[in-house]
Amino acid sequence: MAKIIVTSRYLKSGSKKKLANYVKYIATREGSVPTTTNNETAPATQNQQDLILSLLKDFPDSKDLFEYEDYQKNPTVKNGSALISEILDRNMDRLTNRENYVGYLANRPGTVKFGSHGLFSQSDEPIDLEKVAKEIANHGGNVWTHVVSLRRDNAQAMGYDNLNAWRELVKRQVPNIAKQQKIDMANLKWYAAFHDKKTNPHVHIIVYSTNEREGFLTNHGIEKIRSGFANDIYSDELHHLYAQQTDLRNLLKADAKTLMKSLAEELKYDDCGDDELCKLIFQLHSQLKSSKGKKVYGYMKTDIKKTVDDIFSKLADNESIKKMYELWCEMEQQKHDVYSSAKLKFPPLVDNKEFRSVRNMIIRTVLNMKPFDANTEIEGSEPNDEYFDNTPQNMSPLFDEAEPLAEKETDESAAAIKNYIKWNDQYKKACKLIYGKDAKLNDFKKAEQLLLSESQRGNVLAVYDLGKLYSTDKLGERNEEMSVAKYTQALQGFLQIEPYSKKLKPYVQYRIGKMFCYGLGTEQDYEKAFEWFERSAKQKNKFAQFSLANLYYYGSGIEKDLSQAFLWYQRASSQGQPYAAYSIAQMYRYGEYVTKDNDTAQRYYKQALSGFLKIESDDMADDDLFYKLGQMFKLGLGTDSDVTKAIEYFRRSAEMNNKNGLFEYGKALLIGEHIPQNTDSAVKLLEKAVKLKNSNAKRFLALEYISGEHLEQDIEKGIALLTECADSGDVIACYRLGKIYLQGEIMPQNLDKAEKYLLLAEDSEYTQYALAKLYLQEEKYDIQKAVDYFENGADKNHWASYQLGRIYLFGAKDIERDKEKAIEWFTKSANDGNEYAQAMLDNISKFENDLLVNTIFSLFVSLSRCIQDSYDNDRKDLQSIVDRKLMRVIRKKKMELGEKEENHMDIQ
Repeated sequence: MAKIIVTSRYLKSGSKKKLANYVKYIATREGSVPTTTNNETAPATQNQQDLILSLLKDFPDSKDLFEYEDYQKNPTVKNGSALISEILDRNMDRLTNRENYVGYLANRPGTVKFGSHGLFSQSDEPIDLEKVAKEIANHGGNVWTHVVSLRRDNAQAMGYDNLNAWRELVKRQVPNIAKQQKIDMANLKWYAAFHDKKTNPHVHIIVYSTNEREGFLTNHGIEKIRSGFANDIYSDELHHLYAQQTDLRNLLKADAKTLMKSLAEELKYDDCGDDELCKLIFQLHSQLKSSKGKKVYGYMKTDIKKTVDDIFSKLADNESIKKMYELWCEMEQQKHDVYSSAKLKFPPLVDNKEFRSVRNMIIRTVLNMKPFDANTEIEGSEPNDEYFDNTPQNMSPLFDEAEPLAEKETDESAAAIKNYIKWNDQYKKACKLIYGKDAKLNDFKKAEQLLLSESQRGNVLAVYDLGKLYSTDKLGERNEEMSVAKYTQALQGFLQIEPYSKKLKPYVQYRIGKMFCYGLGTEQDYEKAFEWFERSAKQKNKFAQFSLANLYYYGSGIEKDLSQAFLWYQRASSQGQPYAAYSIAQMYRYGEYVTKDNDTAQRYYKQALSGFLKIESDDMADDDLFYKLGQMFKLGLGTDSDVTKAIEYFRRSAEMNNKNGLFEYGKALLIGEHIPQNTDSAVKLLEKAVKLKNSNAKRFLALEYISGEHLEQDIEKGIALLTECADSGDVIACYRLGKIYLQGEIMPQNLDKAEKYLLLAEDSEYTQYALAKLYLQEEKYDIQKAVDYFENGADKNHWASYQLGRIYLFGAKDIERDKEKAIEWFTKSANDGNEYAQAMLDNISKFENDLLVNTIFSLFVSLSRCIQDSYDNDRKDLQSIVDRKLMRVIRKKKMELGEKEENHMDIQ
């Protein structure tokens, strides 16, 4: 017998004459009033029996009542009277009109009063009974009545033996009632009354909508209302039931795992395990490929539907699936038993409407059965492209900024011309003031006066440094006009000195080349710069040798030639030029021209670092050198990594307004990993770097806005910034943006934009890998392009060779399976360190039938999940109820301890 009875029906505005006669009829018959104690155990009278038969004929659902069960077991006068009374009470809405029914609920014997009568609702405000009765009587829309009843012993055991418990129960269930009756909560009106009957305490609920056109109740809705009350009242018992069911399900999952493993073993060796299922899967795949329109079961042709149904039937015959469905049915019956004594008849799995979604699941799974799926990722299959964002901006400056201050010579022809070059004490003092560690505005002003004095005497070095000083904001605002004027004057001075120079000729030539190269005091002209550097370099000037090497390295003013670049870097490095040593280290680190050799790279980095630190100790380090030192300590180049020291160098570089230093120090402040986080200061520094044209800073800010990791997420702003970077030629931003549009996670997938930006990105192994994946997408499918890009990137990217192995092992559209090629590419990938490729080689025969294995497994797993989801969803709903009950208990305990009501959240 059910532990709870819930009846729900439409409350009509009038009453049938025949039913109304029951009121008069029973008023004059036995059983209409309590019988005496001596007569209670006597058999039911004939009149009672006749009346009960008549009532059951008119109200057949009364057989679900607790009293009917008692009467069936023991048909006494007492039980007959209780049954008659309960049937009439339950059906009073049918025996009278709406207005009278409301009055009956509020004032019948046994009603627990809530104020002057028994009617209550959501608020504690008094209810005007007469007004409510007329309102319901005159309501033009549908009105429903629900009755929830418990046996007395169950009510006491569960704590539902008082008005407050029933009222709170109804208030908790009202949202569910509204949902099932399709009534907006804003329009919902409800009233209820608790009848504390001796045998079965129960509550009557009246529900309607202020919108007379709104609301309807289906059998499914009635079932959900019953379930809601049952789950709420018997949550503890159901929680125990679910715990037991979880244990059973875990055992079942273990059994299912064994059966699945057995199936997998068969599939590994080209044995489908079920030839008919395999044929049906391939048949459906072929049918779906040729089918037009929506790939949804309801829209499919009859022959396709039959194939889907046949696959469903074959899946349902699996022993694990059978056991899972049997358990599901058992659990459903156990839950149903709480509020109904009826035994449910469960149809076969394939006919159960609860699992209609399985057919569309089958269609999706088979539709996605592709020989090679570009979107299927495995752990680690995406190349680590962090290299891009850690690429230092101008790590090797195109030209050396450190000038030789220890030269002993003075130009021998100084007496013959107005201009000269001399590293005298006054000039050196000015330089030390500018490049000092703690240089302030006052120091820069003193340096300016010293340089002006020297420049007036004709020292071209001082003229040049004035041009450089005015190009910065060290004296306040930049003075571009004065800077250009001084640079122009310096260039003319160098050009005037050069013909007359002897020992310093190579150095003067280097300075002239440098000014043409930077466009200082003249238009930028790499070809003229190359001529001057070459003249100087051949005379063994180490600065010119380094600068000439840079022109060869970058292909500026001359065709790019890494062999010549390496040659001139070596010559400069052998003379102690630290920047040249650094450049050689870079070439060994990345395998440019020379074989990649990290040990050799570190040796040259160490040599460069020693030279840089010497420049710093001589108080001659500028903002660029501080930045470079920061990068070396950050990345552990020529030394152990020391991020704290690196950040300090970045800070000093940033204070001198170096755009790269601003970027690195701003980034460190934003991340806050090695120094205290300061978001506001970080953003200001980064934005300042952006104004100074630092593309790394702008890209970094864009990606931070997109990710929301350290800044408040603003994807729209981030994408806009990243797009600006990409459109301005930032190849790294092009790559990042291309990947975003390819992946379709942050922004909707847009393969046209993905293709556009990836093609504009740096031609690296990462870009090639992304482009290959792009051309495996259905919209852009071009398997030959994909293969070409994978092949181009395979030398540096072992995932590219791994993907090539998969393509040839499983085959793809427009490309045949080729096991020999697959082994060749897997072998290359494995030799390059890819463990997945090695696993493929070790199990090549097992993976050949991977297509069918994956499809069949997907079908079984998905069907299992469909069955489990129903169970899991019920558990979540129940847990929510249990949690709310716990909170109410806690609230009650705290109130007993004297805490004020307002300190607690109103938990409904």
